[in-house]
Amino acid sequence: MQRLFAFLVVVFITKSNDVSGDFRPPAVPLIVFSPHISVWSCSDNLTDSDTVHWSGSPLAFYGLIDIDNSQTYRFLGTQPSNIPPLIQNNVVVQPWRTIYKFSTPTNTIELIVSFSQPTSIEDPYTYITFDVRTLDQKTHNVRIYFEESSRLSINDKNEKISWNRIDGDITILTMNSYNQIPFGIRGDATRNNWGYAHLISSNKNTTNGYQGFGDNLRQAFVNHQIMPNDDTRKPRHADDQSPSSVFIINLNQVTSTTISSYLIFLYDDLYSMLYFEDWQIPCWRIELNNNVTLLINEAVSYYQSNMADITDSNELLITLLTNTGGTQYSLLASLVTRQITGALTRTWSNKYNRPQLYMKEISSAGDISTVDVIFPSSPFFLWLHPEILRDMLIPVLAYANNETTIDYNLSWAPHHLGTWPVCDILPDEQEQMPMEESANMLLMLAGIVQRLAKTDFLQPYWNVMEIWAQYLNSTLPDPGNQLCTDDFEGPSPHNCNLALKGILGLGAYAILLNSTGQTQRATIYMNQAQEHANYWMQAARDDENYRLQYDLPNTWSQKYNLIYQSILSLNLFPSDVAKLESNYYATKMLDFGIPLDSRSKLTKTDWTSWIAAFSNDQQQENEIFSKIYKFANESPDRIPFSDFYNASNGHVLGFRARPVMGGLFIRALLESPLIENIYIQPTKPSQRRGRVNKCELL
Repeated sequence: MQRLFAFLVVVFITKSNDVSGDFRPPAVPLIVFSPHISVWSCSDNLTDSDTVHWSGSPLAFYGLIDIDNSQTYRFLGTQPSNIPPLIQNNVVVQPWRTIYKFSTPTNTIELIVSFSQPTSIEDPYTYITFDVRTLDQKTHNVRIYFEESSRLSINDKNEKISWNRIDGDITILTMNSYNQIPFGIRGDATRNNWGYAHLISSNKNTTNGYQGFGDNLRQAFVNHQIMPNDDTRKPRHADDQSPSSVFIINLNQVTSTTISSYLIFLYDDLYSMLYFEDWQIPCWRIELNNNVTLLINEAVSYYQSNMADITDSNELLITLLTNTGGTQYSLLASLVTRQITGALTRTWSNKYNRPQLYMKEISSAGDISTVDVIFPSSPFFLWLHPEILRDMLIPVLAYANNETTIDYNLSWAPHHLGTWPVCDILPDEQEQMPMEESANMLLMLAGIVQRLAKTDFLQPYWNVMEIWAQYLNSTLPDPGNQLCTDDFEGPSPHNCNLALKGILGLGAYAILLNSTGQTQRATIYMNQAQEHANYWMQAARDDENYRLQYDLPNTWSQKYNLIYQSILSLNLFPSDVAKLESNYYATKMLDFGIPLDSRSKLTKTDWTSWIAAFSNDQQQENEIFSKIYKFANESPDRIPFSDFYNASNGHVLGFRARPVMGGLFIRALLESPLIENIYIQPTKPSQRRGRVNKCELL
């Protein structure tokens, strides 16, 4: 977050209050730092249901609080079901922290439980903090019980699980799959069944750890019995008296002065990605001598500074977002921040001697680094971290440039790299979207270059970019019968929005050429793009709008791709195009938003935010974003925020927890750009927390 703090130093921002009001997220992120460690609460209260993976499969945590050895309450999960819950007073979702506030029915104790995620995407852990104080001006003896169930380190309940512990100044309770086969499983709703889940306490004086059958441990705590000895019947199947890791925190005498304690959940997956036969480790391992103990020690040692960084980063980002679009906009963007970053994995490649970064296409295929999933997420990264977007595109560029074991022989950009977490797809196995992906790559690369003012990373890839640009130019202005990113709608030949993207993609390539002094060639390509744009404005025109397809009068569609003209400051289409479209969209507004096109009532959250952002009417822009907020706040479908729903009734039609929600940051990108040259100022320290920083490319 160094760039944001540099921004804060030089720009005065009115501090906003973090007011969540009555916002009811469709699901609440708790521990979300990778595609397989993605834990959510899908109910109003943290005690109404057990926590789950983004896919809905169980990833249960349980929490209990005992007061004066006489009354026990639940604050997390549904078990034991005969134990009453605390009263949940509110929940606040910030970009990197979720905060639950509870009190007892008799208003004697207040408990605040926070799940805090470090802002660096390399850190595979979450802090769980417990803040307790009395409300009745009396002193009470308080104990807290926190349990991690067996499913965090496996994919299926039928797998065998093992566990162990390390006691010392730091207590580490570890659970893992007994049969460790890295990359033995791949897919969408799957989770790694290799690696190690660690539950960690740094305070041996007040905290005791236990491992055994969760039901027995819970009942012993509730009944104020001596806790059972650690279970030694291992390995065993996860559904055979399901083993758990548990810490009991003895806060002892609590007064009106808050007492705080914390635990850490950390996951070490050992190997994160198989990139065309290159076994890649999580990037932190190259910085810490492949030693998870050093990472655990670091997480403990830097607890205070990490928590301060999270607090400052949340406050700053919430302020920027609120000043841009108001409280509702800030709440939406805060909700999706970890949804975006939790789809990322940064690795270290010994073969290429560099870090690599990947995004999972969550809930729609499980593909790796799907270009038309990275593309809608790009406003988040272009606004805050263009270097992260650059790093995500490099493995795709390398694949297309034949730097892997695969011979890539297509004249257009790849769709994706494989199925998570194995990159191995052949060119003819791709879901072919020639114009879509070629234009996406060129548009994003131009956005990165404009912000970083660097082109050196493109040096190996000019040949493939030239091939893509030539393909676009030869295919425009009519893409014919091609798939686009909205393939769930079915075929749409002569698609006007796709053609629009291709035209802007050609203009983006001209920007890239210009950035390296190739002005003559840049002019040629820009002139070609302008000719195609002129054709488009005539052939796509209907009476009051622009068509869904060139050959289909009396149709319409969201021309969301037009927003990249604003992002890149291109001038291929006059402002009247966006104004005409925006005016027409206003006539199609339904209760929960604007449909994607004239074929149905389905809509996309990310694309709708883009058409809102190119409206010159702020009232209309606010109204469209308010419909997105209404969907998040009122949809009856309680799953991690979806980007695919019925604009009439707010029912989810598919997709959940996808990183495409980075598209919501389009408003911040265009209306609250960071200060000039902030991206090119040195932001990468040579060391981070005392270790050599290899995970962030300059």
